[in-house]
Amino acid sequence: MSVFSTIKIDRSISKSNRQEIKKAKAIFDKLKLPHIVDDISFHNTSIDLHRMKALHNTDSWKVERDGSLSLSNRFGHSRHLTYREMSISSIEEFNFVDLYSLSSDESEFLADLLYKFEGSYNEPTPTEKQKAI
Repeated sequence: MSVFSTIKIDRSISKSNRQEIKKAKAIFDKLKLPHIVDDISFHNTSIDLHRMKALHNTDSWKVERDGSLSLSNRFGHSRHLTYREMSISSIEEFNFVDLYSLSSDESEFLADLLYKFEGSYNEPTPTEKQKAI
């Protein structure tokens, strides 16, 4: 049985694999782009804390010593990440980071990753399609 990982940007979801998520996480860490991997939120400010609480409808976030936020593991996120799910709140997050700091390989990887989501931002989600019927 094959287990897929997923990457989610806003409401769009793409199948992925763990290696791709690990590489994307390394790039997002370099850019200090807010993202969530396996219910752990990285590079968030206090404004992002309120946004994440609203997004996930929970108050159970724990601010870690390194400034990241933990949702499911309230005792710290020193646990092993499984890289099964990565999410970014919006494609607009990329407007606030310095993409010039990336190497050509990292830029190409990021471009390929974002290309998977091209065209899916204005399409309704399956739930919205079902409601329209």
